[in-house]
Amino acid sequence: MRQHNNIVPKSGVQEELAPERIVGGLPTMYCFETCPFCFKVKAILGSMGIEYSKVEVDPTFKTQLKWSDWRKVPVFVDSDGTQVTDSNYIVHYIDQKNSNSFPRMGEDPDQDKWMEFSNAVLGKSIVAVIYTTYKTSVQALDYVTKVDNFSLPARIINKWLGAVIMWRVGKVRANMFELPPEENLKFQLDKMSKAITGDYFGEKEPNGADYANFGILRSMDGLHGFEIVSDHPVVGPWYRRMRVHSGI
Repeated sequence: MRQHNNIVPKSGVQEELAPERIVGGLPTMYCFETCPFCFKVKAILGSMGIEYSKVEVDPTFKTQLKWSDWRKVPVFVDSDGTQVTDSNYIVHYIDQKNSNSFPRMGEDPDQDKWMEFSNAVLGKSIVAVIYTTYKTSVQALDYVTKVDNFSLPARIINKWLGAVIMWRVGKVRANMFELPPEENLKFQLDKMSKAITGDYFGEKEPNGADYANFGILRSMDGLHGFEIVSDHPVVGPWYRRMRVHSGI
């Protein structure tokens, strides 16, 4: 996926195959271990029992993605070399190839709406909560740098410098909403819960909106403010069902 004439690569399935980027002959995901968008892909792969390889991308230099002009994770390379970018597109690609259990983009306006919500609203809302103070930012980065594939020097730098950066990012995200961060997250979960009309967004079985929003919230598990999710009367039980369903 090379960039020509300064044209930015588009989301979705790419024309150029990349079989040399497969690890162990398995579908391969280039990811950060704690990335919310990567958790979307892990959730659908886990729900289908699909074995896959992971390549941990260095978050600072992204060395492992220098072969691609798409500089964000996740990037998914299927076992035949098909490469797909952008988490919601990857979720659709995996379902269409392996199960075809929910509608494709453009076929179900409600599913599309809530998949977009995961990126445009929910992802930004949890960042505002997790990184609401410098202390919570340090706690989050301490966890992230332990779980992700950081060397000790990188861990130290990213923990303390990253905490400052993410604290500032958290403030920017908080300013996007009228309510304070924790109140806003509760408000967004209340709004989201109205779309969970059965056990899932897809009623009896998960659809794309389930994987997309679960992935975002799964990345928050164990961090500051997660009790807002776990204690929610509708989203909490839905989240626990999705954990069982996805196995992650």
